[in-house]
Amino acid sequence: MLHIKKLFFLLILFFVANSSFGLRDSVKYINSPYRQESTPYFHFGQFKRGFSNAILKTRLDSLESKPRIQWSRTDSLKFAEISLQTGNKDLSKFYFKNLNVDFKSEEDFWYDELMIDYINEDYKRGLKKIKQASPMILEFSKVYFFKKVFEAKIEDKKDGKWYKTNKVLDWEIDSTLNEIEKDDPQFEEEVITPLLNLEYVLDKIISYVHEEDAIVANTCREMGAVIKYHLSLSQAYIALSLGRHYNKWDKELLADVKDVKALLSQKKYKIPNFRKYFPRIEYWRFDYQMLKEEIILEKNDSTEYVIPKNMNEKPPPTISFPHQLIVVGGIFVFFLLILIFLKTRKK
Repeated sequence: MLHIKKLFFLLILFFVANSSFGLRDSVKYINSPYRQESTPYFHFGQFKRGFSNAILKTRLDSLESKPRIQWSRTDSLKFAEISLQTGNKDLSKFYFKNLNVDFKSEEDFWYDELMIDYINEDYKRGLKKIKQASPMILEFSKVYFFKKVFEAKIEDKKDGKWYKTNKVLDWEIDSTLNEIEKDDPQFEEEVITPLLNLEYVLDKIISYVHEEDAIVANTCREMGAVIKYHLSLSQAYIALSLGRHYNKWDKELLADVKDVKALLSQKKYKIPNFRKYFPRIEYWRFDYQMLKEEIILEKNDSTEYVIPKNMNEKPPPTISFPHQLIVVGGIFVFFLLILIFLKTRKK
Protein backbone atom coordinates (compact mmCIF):
# COMPACT_ATOMS: atom_id res chain seq x y z
CA MET A 1 0.00 0.00 0.00
CA LEU A 2 2.84 2.32 0.91
CA HIS A 3 4.52 1.71 -2.48
CA ILE A 4 1.29 2.58 -4.27
CA LYS A 5 1.02 5.87 -2.35
CA LYS A 6 4.64 6.71 -3.15
CA LEU A 7 4.07 6.01 -6.83
CA PHE A 8 0.90 8.11 -6.78
CA PHE A 9 2.66 11.12 -5.22
CA LEU A 10 5.62 10.81 -7.60
CA LEU A 11 3.24 10.84 -10.56
CA ILE A 12 1.59 14.02 -9.22
CA LEU A 13 5.00 15.62 -8.72
CA PHE A 14 6.06 14.71 -12.27
CA PHE A 15 2.80 16.14 -13.67
CA VAL A 16 3.22 19.45 -11.79
CA ALA A 17 6.86 19.84 -12.83
CA ASN A 18 6.08 18.98 -16.44
CA SER A 19 3.22 21.49 -16.46
CA SER A 20 5.48 24.26 -15.12
CA PHE A 21 8.19 23.79 -17.74
CA GLY A 22 5.91 22.87 -20.61
CA LEU A 23 3.32 25.59 -20.17
CA ARG A 24 4.82 27.76 -22.86
CA ASP A 25 4.83 24.86 -25.34
CA SER A 26 1.13 24.19 -24.73
CA VAL A 27 0.04 27.77 -25.49
CA LYS A 28 -1.80 28.06 -28.78
CA TYR A 29 -1.25 31.27 -30.70
CA ILE A 30 -4.29 32.83 -32.32
CA ASN A 31 -3.86 35.17 -35.25
CA SER A 32 -5.05 38.68 -34.40
CA PRO A 33 -7.61 40.24 -36.76
CA TYR A 34 -5.82 43.58 -36.31
CA ARG A 35 -2.97 44.66 -38.59
CA GLN A 36 -0.36 47.37 -38.65
CA GLU A 37 -1.34 50.43 -40.67
CA SER A 38 1.05 51.18 -43.54
CA THR A 39 2.70 54.61 -43.14
CA PRO A 40 5.21 54.93 -46.01
CA TYR A 41 5.11 58.71 -46.39
CA PHE A 42 5.46 59.93 -42.82
CA HIS A 43 5.98 58.26 -39.47
CA PHE A 44 7.41 59.52 -36.20
CA GLY A 45 10.79 58.51 -34.92
CA GLN A 46 11.47 58.11 -31.21
CA PHE A 47 11.51 61.42 -29.35
CA LYS A 48 14.49 62.15 -27.11
CA ARG A 49 13.55 62.92 -23.51
CA GLY A 50 16.72 64.06 -21.89
CA PHE A 51 20.07 62.73 -23.07
CA SER A 52 22.07 59.55 -22.56
CA ASN A 53 24.50 59.78 -19.65
CA ALA A 54 26.98 57.44 -21.31
CA ILE A 55 27.02 59.40 -24.59
CA LEU A 56 27.38 62.77 -22.86
CA LYS A 57 30.19 61.49 -20.67
CA THR A 58 32.03 60.12 -23.70
CA ARG A 59 31.66 63.43 -25.54
CA LEU A 60 32.88 65.39 -22.51
CA ASP A 61 35.83 63.02 -22.09
CA SER A 62 36.75 63.53 -25.74
CA LEU A 63 36.68 67.33 -25.43
CA GLU A 64 38.54 67.41 -22.11
CA SER A 65 41.27 65.15 -23.49
CA LYS A 66 42.87 68.15 -25.21
CA PRO A 67 43.67 71.64 -23.87
CA ARG A 68 41.09 74.38 -24.42
CA ILE A 69 43.61 76.41 -26.39
CA GLN A 70 43.62 73.66 -29.03
CA TRP A 71 39.86 73.51 -29.40
CA SER A 72 38.41 74.26 -32.82
CA ARG A 73 35.26 76.33 -33.29
CA THR A 74 33.31 73.07 -33.69
CA ASP A 75 34.72 71.79 -30.38
CA SER A 76 33.53 74.95 -28.62
CA LEU A 77 30.09 74.66 -30.21
CA LYS A 78 29.86 71.03 -29.13
CA PHE A 79 30.85 71.98 -25.60
CA ALA A 80 28.11 74.63 -25.54
CA GLU A 81 25.60 72.07 -26.78
CA ILE A 82 26.67 69.42 -24.24
CA SER A 83 26.59 71.97 -21.43
CA LEU A 84 22.96 72.70 -22.27
CA GLN A 85 22.13 69.00 -22.44
CA THR A 86 23.63 68.45 -18.98
CA GLY A 87 21.55 71.31 -17.58
CA ASN A 88 24.30 73.94 -17.34
CA LYS A 89 22.33 76.67 -19.13
CA ASP A 90 24.50 79.60 -18.02
CA LEU A 91 27.73 78.07 -19.29
CA SER A 92 26.04 77.06 -22.54
CA LYS A 93 24.62 80.55 -23.02
CA PHE A 94 28.05 82.12 -22.39
CA TYR A 95 29.71 79.98 -25.08
CA PHE A 96 26.94 80.38 -27.67
CA LYS A 97 26.83 84.15 -27.17
CA ASN A 98 30.58 84.58 -27.64
CA LEU A 99 30.70 82.22 -30.62
CA ASN A 100 27.98 84.19 -32.46
CA VAL A 101 26.41 81.08 -34.03
CA ASP A 102 25.52 81.40 -37.73
CA PHE A 103 21.89 80.57 -38.53
CA LYS A 104 22.53 79.19 -42.03
CA SER A 105 25.75 77.20 -41.68
CA GLU A 106 25.37 76.07 -38.04
CA GLU A 107 21.64 75.45 -37.96
CA ASP A 108 21.47 72.71 -35.31
CA PHE A 109 23.65 74.67 -32.88
CA TRP A 110 21.58 77.81 -33.57
CA TYR A 111 18.39 76.00 -32.57
CA ASP A 112 20.12 74.67 -29.44
CA GLU A 113 20.91 78.25 -28.44
CA LEU A 114 17.30 79.21 -29.16
CA MET A 115 16.14 76.49 -26.77
CA ILE A 116 17.90 78.30 -23.90
CA ASP A 117 15.39 81.15 -24.32
CA TYR A 118 12.52 78.65 -24.37
CA ILE A 119 13.73 76.90 -21.21
CA ASN A 120 14.29 80.25 -19.46
CA GLU A 121 10.82 81.42 -20.61
CA ASP A 122 12.46 84.43 -22.27
CA TYR A 123 10.18 84.16 -25.30
CA LYS A 124 10.52 87.76 -26.43
CA ARG A 125 14.28 87.42 -26.61
CA GLY A 126 13.89 84.18 -28.58
CA LEU A 127 11.45 85.80 -30.99
CA LYS A 128 13.78 88.76 -31.48
CA LYS A 129 16.62 86.36 -32.22
CA ILE A 130 14.48 84.56 -34.82
CA LYS A 131 13.55 87.80 -36.60
CA GLN A 132 17.17 89.00 -36.65
CA ALA A 133 18.50 85.72 -38.05
CA SER A 134 15.73 85.26 -40.63
CA PRO A 135 13.83 88.45 -41.58
CA MET A 136 12.15 86.59 -44.46
CA ILE A 137 10.61 83.38 -43.11
CA LEU A 138 9.40 80.64 -45.45
CA GLU A 139 6.00 79.28 -44.45
CA PHE A 140 6.09 75.90 -42.69
CA SER A 141 9.90 75.91 -42.44
CA LYS A 142 11.60 74.97 -39.15
CA VAL A 143 12.16 78.58 -38.16
CA TYR A 144 8.53 79.39 -39.09
CA PHE A 145 7.24 76.77 -36.64
CA PHE A 146 9.63 77.96 -33.92
CA LYS A 147 8.39 81.51 -34.50
CA LYS A 148 4.73 80.42 -34.17
CA VAL A 149 5.47 78.52 -30.96
CA PHE A 150 7.34 81.47 -29.41
CA GLU A 151 4.54 83.86 -30.38
CA ALA A 152 2.00 81.51 -28.81
CA LYS A 153 4.06 81.24 -25.62
CA ILE A 154 4.10 85.04 -25.33
CA GLU A 155 0.30 85.14 -25.64
CA ASP A 156 -0.10 82.23 -23.24
CA LYS A 157 2.03 84.05 -20.69
CA LYS A 158 -0.43 86.97 -20.83
CA ASP A 159 -3.49 84.73 -20.67
CA GLY A 160 -3.24 81.14 -19.46
CA LYS A 161 -6.45 80.23 -21.32
CA TRP A 162 -5.29 81.62 -24.66
CA TYR A 163 -4.78 78.14 -26.10
CA LYS A 164 -8.48 77.27 -25.67
CA THR A 165 -9.66 79.71 -28.33
CA ASN A 166 -6.59 80.15 -30.54
CA LYS A 167 -4.37 78.09 -32.82
CA VAL A 168 -0.60 77.91 -32.57
CA LEU A 169 0.40 77.02 -36.14
CA ASP A 170 -2.32 78.56 -38.34
CA TRP A 171 -1.98 75.47 -40.55
CA GLU A 172 -5.23 75.26 -42.47
CA ILE A 173 -6.03 71.89 -44.05
CA ASP A 174 -6.16 72.05 -47.84
CA SER A 175 -8.70 69.49 -49.05
CA THR A 176 -7.51 69.80 -52.69
CA LEU A 177 -4.21 68.15 -51.75
CA ASN A 178 -5.99 64.83 -51.24
CA GLU A 179 -6.85 64.83 -54.93
CA ILE A 180 -3.20 64.33 -55.90
CA GLU A 181 -0.91 61.36 -55.34
CA LYS A 182 1.04 61.18 -52.09
CA ASP A 183 4.35 60.93 -53.95
CA ASP A 184 3.58 64.00 -56.04
CA PRO A 185 6.20 66.80 -55.53
CA GLN A 186 3.44 69.26 -54.62
CA PHE A 187 2.09 66.98 -51.86
CA GLU A 188 5.60 66.42 -50.56
CA GLU A 189 6.31 70.16 -50.52
CA GLU A 190 3.05 71.17 -48.86
CA VAL A 191 2.47 68.27 -46.46
CA ILE A 192 5.42 65.89 -45.94
CA THR A 193 8.25 68.43 -45.69
CA PRO A 194 6.30 70.72 -43.29
CA LEU A 195 5.52 67.69 -41.09
CA LEU A 196 9.20 66.74 -40.98
CA ASN A 197 10.10 70.33 -40.08
CA LEU A 198 7.51 70.37 -37.32
CA GLU A 199 8.72 67.02 -36.00
CA TYR A 200 12.24 68.51 -35.78
CA VAL A 201 10.91 71.47 -33.75
CA LEU A 202 8.95 69.22 -31.40
CA ASP A 203 11.94 66.92 -30.98
CA LYS A 204 14.09 69.88 -29.88
CA ILE A 205 11.50 71.11 -27.40
CA ILE A 206 10.60 67.69 -26.00
CA SER A 207 14.28 66.96 -25.32
CA TYR A 208 14.30 69.69 -22.69
CA VAL A 209 10.65 70.30 -21.68
CA HIS A 210 9.19 67.58 -19.45
CA GLU A 211 6.50 69.49 -17.57
CA GLU A 212 2.99 70.24 -18.82
CA ASP A 213 2.93 72.77 -21.65
CA ALA A 214 -0.41 73.77 -23.19
CA ILE A 215 1.26 75.32 -26.25
CA VAL A 216 3.19 72.13 -27.04
CA ALA A 217 -0.07 70.20 -26.53
CA ASN A 218 -1.96 72.41 -28.98
CA THR A 219 0.89 72.20 -31.48
CA CYS A 220 0.67 68.40 -31.37
CA ARG A 221 -3.11 68.52 -31.69
CA GLU A 222 -2.95 70.68 -34.84
CA MET A 223 -0.25 68.42 -36.24
CA GLY A 224 -2.41 65.37 -35.52
CA ALA A 225 -5.34 66.91 -37.39
CA VAL A 226 -3.18 67.39 -40.51
CA ILE A 227 -1.79 63.85 -40.33
CA LYS A 228 -5.26 62.36 -39.77
CA TYR A 229 -6.74 64.15 -42.78
CA HIS A 230 -3.92 63.60 -45.26
CA LEU A 231 -1.96 60.52 -44.21
CA SER A 232 -2.45 58.15 -41.32
CA LEU A 233 -4.65 57.36 -38.33
CA SER A 234 -1.90 55.63 -36.37
CA GLN A 235 0.56 58.54 -36.72
CA ALA A 236 -2.24 60.99 -35.89
CA TYR A 237 -2.81 58.93 -32.73
CA ILE A 238 0.86 59.39 -31.78
CA ALA A 239 0.69 63.18 -32.32
CA LEU A 240 -2.54 63.51 -30.32
CA SER A 241 -1.29 61.24 -27.52
CA LEU A 242 1.83 63.40 -27.36
CA GLY A 243 -0.37 66.46 -26.98
CA ARG A 244 -2.43 64.66 -24.35
CA HIS A 245 0.74 64.06 -22.33
CA TYR A 246 1.48 67.79 -22.24
CA ASN A 247 -2.06 68.81 -21.29
CA LYS A 248 -4.03 66.13 -19.45
CA TRP A 249 -6.81 68.60 -18.62
CA ASP A 250 -7.79 69.41 -22.21
CA LYS A 251 -11.11 67.58 -22.71
CA GLU A 252 -11.28 68.39 -26.43
CA LEU A 253 -7.83 66.88 -26.95
CA LEU A 254 -8.91 63.77 -25.05
CA ALA A 255 -11.98 63.53 -27.29
CA ASP A 256 -9.73 63.70 -30.38
CA VAL A 257 -7.57 60.87 -29.03
CA LYS A 258 -10.63 58.69 -28.39
CA ASP A 259 -12.04 59.47 -31.84
CA VAL A 260 -8.86 58.39 -33.66
CA LYS A 261 -8.57 55.31 -31.46
CA ALA A 262 -12.14 54.33 -32.37
CA LEU A 263 -11.41 54.77 -36.08
CA LEU A 264 -8.30 52.60 -35.77
CA SER A 265 -10.34 49.82 -34.16
CA GLN A 266 -13.08 50.21 -36.75
CA LYS A 267 -10.56 49.73 -39.56
CA LYS A 268 -8.92 46.82 -37.71
CA TYR A 269 -5.62 48.68 -37.26
CA LYS A 270 -3.42 48.05 -34.24
CA ILE A 271 -3.27 50.83 -31.66
CA PRO A 272 0.35 52.09 -31.68
CA ASN A 273 2.45 51.65 -28.55
CA PHE A 274 2.90 55.27 -27.48
CA ARG A 275 5.80 54.44 -25.13
CA LYS A 276 7.80 53.21 -28.12
CA TYR A 277 7.82 56.76 -29.48
CA PHE A 278 7.91 58.54 -26.13
CA PRO A 279 10.29 56.74 -23.75
CA ARG A 280 11.01 57.58 -20.14
CA ILE A 281 13.06 60.67 -19.29
CA GLU A 282 16.85 60.30 -19.12
CA TYR A 283 18.08 62.63 -16.40
CA TRP A 284 21.66 63.88 -16.34
CA ARG A 285 23.25 62.26 -13.29
CA PHE A 286 26.83 63.47 -13.44
CA ASP A 287 28.33 66.47 -11.68
CA TYR A 288 30.39 68.13 -14.41
CA GLN A 289 32.89 69.79 -12.08
CA MET A 290 33.50 66.46 -10.33
CA LEU A 291 33.87 64.73 -13.68
CA LYS A 292 36.33 67.42 -14.83
CA GLU A 293 38.46 66.96 -11.71
CA GLU A 294 38.50 63.20 -12.22
CA ILE A 295 39.68 63.67 -15.82
CA ILE A 296 42.52 65.95 -14.65
CA LEU A 297 43.54 63.45 -11.97
CA GLU A 298 43.49 60.69 -14.55
CA LYS A 299 45.87 62.65 -16.82
CA ASN A 300 48.34 63.09 -13.95
CA ASP A 301 48.04 59.52 -12.76
CA SER A 302 50.10 56.70 -14.24
CA THR A 303 47.87 53.99 -12.81
CA GLU A 304 45.22 52.22 -14.83
CA TYR A 305 42.14 54.37 -15.41
CA VAL A 306 38.97 53.29 -13.65
CA ILE A 307 35.61 54.71 -14.79
CA PRO A 308 34.23 56.86 -11.94
CA LYS A 309 31.03 55.66 -10.36
CA ASN A 310 28.85 58.72 -10.75
CA MET A 311 25.54 56.85 -10.70
CA ASN A 312 24.06 54.53 -8.15
CA GLU A 313 24.60 50.96 -9.26
CA LYS A 314 21.65 48.64 -9.46
CA PRO A 315 21.61 46.10 -6.60
CA PRO A 316 22.55 42.56 -7.72
CA PRO A 317 19.67 40.12 -8.11
CA THR A 318 18.95 38.17 -4.94
CA ILE A 319 18.19 35.01 -6.88
CA SER A 320 20.72 33.75 -9.41
CA PHE A 321 18.73 30.79 -10.72
CA PRO A 322 15.28 30.35 -12.31
CA HIS A 323 12.45 30.94 -9.82
CA GLN A 324 10.53 28.02 -11.33
CA LEU A 325 12.98 25.67 -9.57
CA ILE A 326 11.89 27.09 -6.22
CA VAL A 327 8.27 26.20 -6.95
CA VAL A 328 9.12 22.66 -8.09
CA GLY A 329 11.51 22.21 -5.15
CA GLY A 330 8.85 23.40 -2.71
CA ILE A 331 6.31 20.93 -4.11
CA PHE A 332 8.86 18.11 -3.87
CA VAL A 333 9.68 18.91 -0.22
CA PHE A 334 5.95 19.14 0.57
CA PHE A 335 5.22 15.66 -0.83
CA LEU A 336 8.36 14.27 0.83
CA LEU A 337 7.10 15.48 4.22
CA ILE A 338 3.71 13.88 3.55
CA LEU A 339 5.39 10.54 2.71
CA ILE A 340 7.46 10.69 5.91
CA PHE A 341 4.35 11.54 7.93
CA LEU A 342 2.38 8.63 6.44
CA LYS A 343 5.26 6.22 6.99
CA THR A 344 5.58 7.33 10.61
CA ARG A 345 1.85 6.85 11.24
CA LYS A 346 1.93 3.32 9.84
CA LYS A 347 4.74 2.33 12.21
